[in-house]
Amino acid sequence: MSPTLGGVTGPAQRATLPTIPRQRVHDRVTGTPAAPASRRTRVATVGAVLAGVAVLLLGYLRMARATPTNSDAAANALQAWDMLHGDVLLRGWTLSDVSFYPTELVQYALIEVFYGLDQDVVHVASATTYILLILFAALVAKGTATGRAGWARVAVVVATLLVPQPHGGWAIVLYAPDHTGTAVPLLLAWLLVDRRDTMPLLRRWWPVGVLVVLALAQVADPLAMFVGAAPLALVSAARLVRDRTWRGTDAHLLLAGAGSIALAHALLALIWWGGGFAVHSPVARFSPVADLGGHVVTAATATAHNFGAYLPTLDGPVDLAAGLVNLAMLLLAVAAVGTVVARFFRAGGDSDRVGEVMTAAILVNLTAFVASTQAGDMGSARQIVTVLPFGAALAGRIWGERLLAAGPAARRVMAAAAVVLVVAFATQSAAAKPEPPEAHEVAAYLDAHDLRYGLGSYWGSNTITVATGGRTRVAPVIGPDIRSFRWESDADWYDATKYDARFLVVDLKHARYGTVDAAVSQFGPPVERHDFGRWALLIYDHNLLVGLPAQCGGLAAATHTHCPPLAPKIPGAGLLER
Repeated sequence: MSPTLGGVTGPAQRATLPTIPRQRVHDRVTGTPAAPASRRTRVATVGAVLAGVAVLLLGYLRMARATPTNSDAAANALQAWDMLHGDVLLRGWTLSDVSFYPTELVQYALIEVFYGLDQDVVHVASATTYILLILFAALVAKGTATGRAGWARVAVVVATLLVPQPHGGWAIVLYAPDHTGTAVPLLLAWLLVDRRDTMPLLRRWWPVGVLVVLALAQVADPLAMFVGAAPLALVSAARLVRDRTWRGTDAHLLLAGAGSIALAHALLALIWWGGGFAVHSPVARFSPVADLGGHVVTAATATAHNFGAYLPTLDGPVDLAAGLVNLAMLLLAVAAVGTVVARFFRAGGDSDRVGEVMTAAILVNLTAFVASTQAGDMGSARQIVTVLPFGAALAGRIWGERLLAAGPAARRVMAAAAVVLVVAFATQSAAAKPEPPEAHEVAAYLDAHDLRYGLGSYWGSNTITVATGGRTRVAPVIGPDIRSFRWESDADWYDATKYDARFLVVDLKHARYGTVDAAVSQFGPPVERHDFGRWALLIYDHNLLVGLPAQCGGLAAATHTHCPPLAPKIPGAGLLER
């Protein structure tokens, strides 16, 4: 019953307190209609999230700038610059074994609209990519959960990804395109699968959306086949067999996963047949059985490194404490993988489809890494970097609500861990010092002395071009004798009828990219030589492009006067690439 005037209730008392229409409620100070509490809460939440993203972006940008831009990253900036200026298909370009064409190159081009051709484009792109990684992993972790449960899942993701391994970890997750950004479109695909019934536009076309997103990811990076399309197809097929049906969502996903591989191959072929860029085949082989034990250790070490939990390289109490928290988050991710595998056989059709796909992706990625020759030093951690966001999202889906229901003692521990992570993020971002690009001394000299075109050992080529804002062009070469290098380069750069190359930058650290003795033997004595630590600058009085032989097909290929065009490559043609 409703309360009545005088506090008496009953059918005879009908004069109830009047209800004030919501639209007539006004703020006493401004006189404007007051927003409902729920609306104010949403606005405050959005504002807090945006403020947090801004803080994270500034911090990650400082960390990204602590790693010098190299020739690989500079090449991506040059490719995006050409796309921005009308060469959408990158005609004449030979890329590496990973194109990044529909993903990071588009991102670079958008940033260059505001930045121009500048080495800081690489760092801004790296920081924004990592922010996107956190946001999409958080959305996938949240799933369809709402309220405090949804925020608990998000908190697990943020805690897992907030503080990367200092220095070495920054060079993996906050550097040039090297598989980290590949997880962004894959997480988008899993989000489409997860939210297919909650958005009207997705209810009919979501399988097409998943297929297209996965295909574009594979055009950008062949690794997306191993950690995206293949796990999706495998899990969907397994669910169909388990549930004894060949219809429904899993049948659609099986077709989307398999179809995306074919579509990616077709898109690369169309680009090549249209006169666009070519890519090299991935370089990978199966490892000898005797090496597998060592590769397992490398995989475990690299995974800890990617999670910011490799304790031997951490200095200081704050970094070590953050590393211990990250180690706990890694263990939660490992436990989540085991939980999803166990549930698959118990839950039947009610099991977590997206969780199963991410679990399969993690296991396939780690297995391929261990079985291949890619498991090398800590730098090879980039090959399994997608385990990080997938593991974070998976841990959020599995443990978010359970952590929310923890007792007072556990909550105090989690609060202390959160404080440690925030302090570690603040101190690391404040301590990060910007580093100039590789060969920056040579770039400054060339720019100051109006030397505008030349050749350079690969690691001292594209980086100089970008560091000078394109005012000086350095075309990459490889050795031990001096040859044009068709790897992250444009064939047009070596045309002696268009360009006059009057200098050579020699990398004294890596003889395979050419030596001073080889240059003198091939081009004659230079008229000037200037040394800048690792780099030697040889200046000539004739065009070095005349008669320059070409290196075709990669580091170990034969020498030719001209390179034949490369055929399009099938995404995932090698076990693990780059």
